[in-house]
Amino acid sequence: MVKPDIHTLAHHLKQERLYVASEKQLIQRLNGDVLKTAERLYRAAWIAKQQRINLDRLILTSAEASPAECCQHAKVLEDTQFVDGYKTLGFQESIYGEFLARIRENPRLVASCLVAGERLNQEHTQGVIHTVFTSLYGNCIMQEDESYLLQVLRYLIEFELKESDNPRRLLRRGTCAFSILFKLFSEGLYSAKLFLTATLHEPIMQLLVEDEDHLETDPAKVTERLTPAQQERFGEKGSEGYRQRVQAVVEANEAKLVALVNKFIGYLKQNTYCFPHSLRWIVSQMYKTLSCVERLEVGEVRTMCTDLLLTCFICPAIVNPEQYGIISDAPINEVARFNLMQVGQLLQQLAMADDDGDPRRKSSLSKFDKSCVAAFLDVVIGGRAVETPPMSSMNLLEGLSRTVVYMTHNQLIALVDFVRSVMPGDHLREEERMALETLLANVPQSRTVKSNSLELTPSNTPQLSPATTPANKKNRLPIARTATFPLMRGKINKLS
Repeated sequence: MVKPDIHTLAHHLKQERLYVASEKQLIQRLNGDVLKTAERLYRAAWIAKQQRINLDRLILTSAEASPAECCQHAKVLEDTQFVDGYKTLGFQESIYGEFLARIRENPRLVASCLVAGERLNQEHTQGVIHTVFTSLYGNCIMQEDESYLLQVLRYLIEFELKESDNPRRLLRRGTCAFSILFKLFSEGLYSAKLFLTATLHEPIMQLLVEDEDHLETDPAKVTERLTPAQQERFGEKGSEGYRQRVQAVVEANEAKLVALVNKFIGYLKQNTYCFPHSLRWIVSQMYKTLSCVERLEVGEVRTMCTDLLLTCFICPAIVNPEQYGIISDAPINEVARFNLMQVGQLLQQLAMADDDGDPRRKSSLSKFDKSCVAAFLDVVIGGRAVETPPMSSMNLLEGLSRTVVYMTHNQLIALVDFVRSVMPGDHLREEERMALETLLANVPQSRTVKSNSLELTPSNTPQLSPATTPANKKNRLPIARTATFPLMRGKINKLS
């Protein structure tokens, strides 16, 4: 009786061992597939963000970036080849990797360096800010990177906006480290895209369908876009009849704009429930931090928070909805673009204090409920401002941890040189300077890189690095341990 039972047990144990081995192989294969997919995601995200920065550079600073130059950058980005960092950096790759890992995990130090660079007028500061977002924090695809970047933004509020003589002007200018990082973060945030689409798609489509005329509210410009035959209907320019007809058109356009803006505000209130938690946390931190500044009144702080929401987040999506994926199947002609700009400007004016508003729009603004935008802000900044950044509600990459950085060689050298350049000044605290000295102790000296993050021409030999492994805290390598490699077409040039 015992012997058959032993044979049966042995058979079952063998079958179980085979089953466990099969399941382990399947899990390993699935892990491999996940890693490959995640790697493709990181590479696609890096290229896409660089393309977006390149496009913004063409649109916003066309005097400095010619169309031909930006097209060349776009072509180089399309032909990107990713190469392991040790093939370019050799044994120094691990040194750079350790530097990147330690500075990435110190958001306060990152923020201090960026603010110090701006105060010292470092010419590569904006390129370094882009590198911090796209490379050091990997476009915030991972939850951990998003948490780090939110902390960087919080420290920038404290070190940059709070210490500024005129934080509102600094914010509205849009060129400070906080504004740039906030824009990069909000543009790529999935929950932000959901909110913008849910809020703006319907009213924008209604605007495109309903009106074919410029909704001009400036009497001096009403007849500028009309044909000579259309202008004749207004009578002799300067006459009383001309003035009355122009005023009638202005009032009709104002009525249409008021109706349109009220639709936008209605959808804004209706979709407040899906406003991104991470952006709500940033606005709450701004309100909490700046409210403690004696020279700033609470009303001014509220206006700054509204500026951040409207000027830096919602209004750009209204004016350029196709860039934000809000609409994709409807063409936007010149008339519709102008009307969208009018809507965006009215929303911004509603958010301003009475003495800051455009006097030409006072007649339009008087027809709105002044509390309409304030109510939206109250919902966003309401509740207790917690210290810990919120985690994304949708994290499809749970279980993965990033252990490498995608970065061009020029970006790497520019980042190191930037950190070195801010150390001698008196803009850092003593403990921050000592921390940087420790970080840079083993990092080799490099020649100054005369380039920004977009210089990807073959002569500059741009470099990058691959990413993503399963999250295993015990075996986790420092970020960029297998770091950086060139962005070249086909072959890699040696470093000189």
